[in-house]
Amino acid sequence: MSLPEIILESVLDNHQLRGPEEFTIGELLAANRLPETLFQPYALDGDDASPVPLATRIVDLDGVDRLLIRAIRNTLLPTVTPEQHQTVNTQRGVGFRSIRTADSGQAEELHAVIGYEQARELVTEQVLAFERQHRLADGGCIFGVSGGGDSNALAYGLRRALPTDRLIAFTLVFGPVFAEEAAVRATVLCQDLGISHRVLYPDDIAAFLHMSSTVDELYADFSNIFSGDALHFFGTFLILRTARRLAAEAGFTNLAFGYNREDVLAEVLFMLMNGHRPLAFPVRPMGDQRVVMPVWQVPKLLLDACHPQFSLENYRERDPYTTRQRSLGFFLAHALDSAYPSFGLSLLVGLSQVLEEVWGGLRYDEESDLFVTAQADSASIESVRALLARHFY
Repeated sequence: MSLPEIILESVLDNHQLRGPEEFTIGELLAANRLPETLFQPYALDGDDASPVPLATRIVDLDGVDRLLIRAIRNTLLPTVTPEQHQTVNTQRGVGFRSIRTADSGQAEELHAVIGYEQARELVTEQVLAFERQHRLADGGCIFGVSGGGDSNALAYGLRRALPTDRLIAFTLVFGPVFAEEAAVRATVLCQDLGISHRVLYPDDIAAFLHMSSTVDELYADFSNIFSGDALHFFGTFLILRTARRLAAEAGFTNLAFGYNREDVLAEVLFMLMNGHRPLAFPVRPMGDQRVVMPVWQVPKLLLDACHPQFSLENYRERDPYTTRQRSLGFFLAHALDSAYPSFGLSLLVGLSQVLEEVWGGLRYDEESDLFVTAQADSASIESVRALLARHFY
């Protein structure tokens, strides 16, 4: 078998690429952190050049003299992406990479490995800065803690940022959506941090939310209308309604959640690709209360690094149900920083400035006790009203 020499050609230089024979050309580019749509491959036979699809496997180019992968833009690649070097890292922790420009003008890639203590300090710094800017202690703060990485890390930061009498945590337990094991982890964490923590089981939820039925009956009705794939939206409904009622009971105005960088990006991308104005972040007014997102700039990996064992256990309890567009939103959100470190954060910061005066609005629907987006049609609103009327006084 005679495989071709593979040459990457740009306006600056030519150099060889190597990779497994089973790779496609697109996979070879991806392995070198290069976007496949920036290049056109050509099979060279003497002076003849024939375009080759990116989906072609290297092994299927047997007999081709050379494979030329040509950049189709005048992109100065060395100033954007560094050369790849094989490195061995024996440190334990969560790894992050960044790219900076060296004095020579060339891109340099830096690697950092962060343990849980450093991760907690980094997250806490973000929460402290958020508190200084948005003064959460003045209005008091209710926050949901799930036993997973995001809310656990948020709990650690909020405990440092707010007095204990201005902070209340809660956790819901309901088998199909909220595992009891997660509540145990959340309880341990809040006890260790000295945070007032309330755990509500299904009967507690029904009584606290003034339900005329049970949570099981509400969930069955919801699933019948929207399917089990939408159960995460059911969970969001229960969490937000509980947080609002707890805040009203305590006289607090802030509802804090562990929305991380990719969470916010996924929501923004979903809204934009469906032709809607994104909802406000990192502070979202809801009547006389507001949803606040103290860790909105923090990547999920860093939040998970704060309590790695808890995070792993939380992921293993996850169910396989969700919607396709929700999956796509998260996939694209994580793809941004994978394509280029911190690109997702730069995009979010820019959007938060551009959209400051034109956020998508929320209006309060008194009959359903919900805040409704501008794109909700009347038929959908009536369907939800009817559903809730069957289960709430």
